[in-house]
Amino acid sequence: MDQRNLTLPTPAATTIMSSSSAATAAAAAMASFVSGSGAPTTSAMVATTLALANTTATTAVATAPTTPATFFTYSIPGMDIAPGPFIFTYVSEFLSLITPEELPLDSIRDVLHKNVSLLDFASNAIKIESGFIALMSVFAILALVPLIATCAWCCGRRSTQEEVDHIRNAPCNIRDEALEESLRCRKSAGLVTLWIVFVLLTLSDFSIFYANSRLSAGIEMTPEMVQSAVHDVEVFLKDTHLQIKHKLDNGFHVSVERVVKDLEDVDVLLGEPIQAEISAHTGLELAYDSLTTLSLANAELIYRVLMLQETVGRALKLSQEAAARMEELQIQLSVLQRQCTYRDRPLCDTLRIRSFEENGVVDALKTLQEDQSIFRMRYLGEIEFGATVKNLTSEVGVSRSIFSNFPQQVKHDTAYERNYTLEQLASIRHRTTANAQQLTSIVNALLRRLEGTWPSMQPAYNELKDWADAYWSVGWIAGMVIVWVMLFMLMSYCCFLCESNSKSGVVFFIAVMLICLASIGLTIYGVFSLAIGGNAEVFVCRSLYDEDYSTLSKLLDKPGYAYAREPQTGIIGELLRPAGVNRSVVNVGLGQALRGCEQNQASYNVFQLDAFVNTTKIADLKQFPKVSTAIDAISVSGRTLLSLTQSVQNILENMLQTSSFNLTTYRSSVGAPTPEKDLATFIDQMQRVALQIQDVATSSRMTTLGSRAKRLQAAILQPLENLQNEILYHLTALELQRDPWAKQVNQTLNHLKSIQSYLENKAGEICHNMTRTYTDRLKAYLTSSRATMESQLGDTTTKCRPFYDTFDASRSFLCRNMVDFINGLTFFIFLTLLLWAIGTPVGLNLITVQTRLNAMQAAQTRSKSRQRRSDRSPEQEQRGESRGRKKQRTSSAAASGKKDRREQSRERSTSSTARPKPPLRRTATEETLDLADEDSTPSREQQQPQQQQRRQEQNQRETDRERERTRDQRSRERELSRGRDVSALNTPVRSRSRQQLQRTGTDEFDLDESDAYGAGAHMDADVAAARRTPPRGAPPPPPPPAAGMNSDRTVRWNEDEAEDFEFEEADAPKNPMYLSHNLH
Repeated sequence: MDQRNLTLPTPAATTIMSSSSAATAAAAAMASFVSGSGAPTTSAMVATTLALANTTATTAVATAPTTPATFFTYSIPGMDIAPGPFIFTYVSEFLSLITPEELPLDSIRDVLHKNVSLLDFASNAIKIESGFIALMSVFAILALVPLIATCAWCCGRRSTQEEVDHIRNAPCNIRDEALEESLRCRKSAGLVTLWIVFVLLTLSDFSIFYANSRLSAGIEMTPEMVQSAVHDVEVFLKDTHLQIKHKLDNGFHVSVERVVKDLEDVDVLLGEPIQAEISAHTGLELAYDSLTTLSLANAELIYRVLMLQETVGRALKLSQEAAARMEELQIQLSVLQRQCTYRDRPLCDTLRIRSFEENGVVDALKTLQEDQSIFRMRYLGEIEFGATVKNLTSEVGVSRSIFSNFPQQVKHDTAYERNYTLEQLASIRHRTTANAQQLTSIVNALLRRLEGTWPSMQPAYNELKDWADAYWSVGWIAGMVIVWVMLFMLMSYCCFLCESNSKSGVVFFIAVMLICLASIGLTIYGVFSLAIGGNAEVFVCRSLYDEDYSTLSKLLDKPGYAYAREPQTGIIGELLRPAGVNRSVVNVGLGQALRGCEQNQASYNVFQLDAFVNTTKIADLKQFPKVSTAIDAISVSGRTLLSLTQSVQNILENMLQTSSFNLTTYRSSVGAPTPEKDLATFIDQMQRVALQIQDVATSSRMTTLGSRAKRLQAAILQPLENLQNEILYHLTALELQRDPWAKQVNQTLNHLKSIQSYLENKAGEICHNMTRTYTDRLKAYLTSSRATMESQLGDTTTKCRPFYDTFDASRSFLCRNMVDFINGLTFFIFLTLLLWAIGTPVGLNLITVQTRLNAMQAAQTRSKSRQRRSDRSPEQEQRGESRGRKKQRTSSAAASGKKDRREQSRERSTSSTARPKPPLRRTATEETLDLADEDSTPSREQQQPQQQQRRQEQNQRETDRERERTRDQRSRERELSRGRDVSALNTPVRSRSRQQLQRTGTDEFDLDESDAYGAGAHMDADVAAARRTPPRGAPPPPPPPAAGMNSDRTVRWNEDEAEDFEFEEADAPKNPMYLSHNLH
């Protein structure tokens, strides 16, 4: 192999991207389908065996690196090989579930090595494919259901003449509303069912097109997938070999780099441990926290002292002013006493005011303000050292900073020793050599084998492409047939919406005939897809997705059914056997390797690559004493730690001395009685004396002096009293805060003294021990370079997850992106056949139901049109008779001519009423009951007695109505006969004959045109003759008009009387109109 395959970059670390492998299995397994559709099981098994053998051979020697950068890129991760929808995977899992038995591996070996024929293998395979045979039988049954249902419907349908005879000979029944409701309910249920079938059929057809297109895209993508897989395997081998060689060439370099890194991180590895050890034993961090708390407490005490001094100053100023005002008040009191009369002088002499000097308030305030102990409290936490002033907060910050930056101080103090150690390490870092020649030769051999992978598979792919094109065309035709069926169903529904029921039935029947023909073709296509996809799932995908990979192990490892002779160790051992060696160097099973790589274990351990790597040639470090001497020169001093707490201790001692003063004396002196109380007593006494003094002038002056005293009390003495209380509050609060604070200061001071004592005794020892531990660690890196190199090769860098990723991508492309879609086509074809098997009988039944509903609707329409011209009810006749009698009484006094015309009009009306009643005929509703005789249910048989009872009641009402009509007709005939006898005597013969001629053609003798509606042209002559011929029971012509009246006679209907007559007729089965409307 040329050296370009193993060209290495600079010794920078390299990394493998997440990838996949073993894609040759995909193309080889797909090529198996071309071998023959009759035995997909055999061809798929052969292809899978060869593909897995080749793929495993190329990837078994790989070790996956994980160092920081890569000079190679993988192609498969960018191809987006995502599995199809979950429903397709479920179908494949179901097909695998119905064949749980193990594969006939012995038969597979015989087929691979031409020991048995494909026919014998197929006969043996059928024994474990009973589930597939059952599914094929279901396909055949579903294909025959539409055809059988259509034939049965056609044979059971009633002919037109039979329907006519059935209607004509049916008994007269009343309208059965339950039958019509049942038919409409069946119609609604059928429509809902057909709509559900239509929606599911649409989804199924869309899925067929989708699966067919995805399968075709997968076939088109196969060359790219195979070439990408081969490329990725080459990249995997090159990168793996690069990393192993890099680790071997730089085995000792790894240890040197560790030493260098630890030297650079001396602050973390040496300074921080010393810092943590001292902090753990001394509690220095806790002391710093206590000092921070003390600083905050100092600030509060200082604030309290400042508030006290400020309040004392205001009180002192106000007390001085009060003293001057009190002195003025005393002078005014003396003047008042001298002005008192002789009688009132004893009372005036009783008045007296105490001065401020006697009270001692001013002196107490001055003493408190001038106290130096309280003044020094304003500078609590500060101490002078020569010309500088040190503050507790700043000193604590400096001490904490020194301790926190101790690791950086260690790094700075050991800089020279570390640089000298790095110089010595640079002289020995390239002194190791790698022994990877045997591994390089094996990798080169595998790369040469990969170069011929795709050219050897291209002829098989060309055959597969031809087969896939034909398969895609058949799938497209099947989808279009389903589309045409749905179009016919939709057109039928559109005709139904337009109330063209006959056209709707014809169009739907065309869809049914198309379903009958298409079911056969779809069944053949579905069975073919089941044979291919099902066997591929069972024999290929189940083996690839087995958790234990037991089938693959049996095929490619021991006992090795894919080989003519059983191998020694398995396919990995055979492929990794060096040239010229008769036995395998490694003994690794394929299933074991896949499980280890799936868990992301090190390929160095999984594939036992330690047999090709010599890690024992590591130089003895004793030959380089300068390195050990430089490492031993590293040391850390603890002198910096001794000065952490000294200045802080001095400040705390000064704080204790400053705060040791007595506040009780000040509280007692300031808390003495105030002048405000004395003044209040004086004002009260003055008011009482003023009431007892008899001199008005003296009393008035005394009242005025009391008012001045009150203003002095309110303006000065009361505020002074408040300030005195505030001073007492500050003194009390200061004393309460000082005692806990002093206790905490004392505790912190004792803690710092113990810390200082520990640092003086143990700091040097701690620094020495930690330094020794650090230097021993550096030496251990150099002395354990072999262990470090093997650890990196076996645990950290050479992970074999890419081997499993490639294998997983290949089986996902084959099974989830190709076989699943073939099985998806099988499932949706099965679903289509099932929907057709459901929808065809429902649709045919819907045609029958709609035909019956149309007949019932036509009959009901005919009955309603006839009912408007039927006979009147008895109540209407009575109203008409009473109205006629009233008119007769009203017109008795009118002229004789008007009387004659009214009698003639009544005569015509009577003659029309006196017609013989046509025979009773059945209504349309009664006739439509005959349509439901075949579908009658036990509920209708229970309704027969009720129907007969209603029929008898109806006949009784008709008989009563006929009797009343006959009675009324006879009474009218008697009246008319008397009128004709009288008029006949006074009417000439000539006028009588003229009246007879005028009577001919009047609408009294016209036939009802509705009786002839729908009749043919051959009945026109009969209708004309009936118009010219009066009926047999017609009365004689009316008498001529009276003298003086117009001789021209016109015949008309009286509007008032016309509304009293309603004619009602029933349809007869023998009527031509009825037959013409109800045969369809």
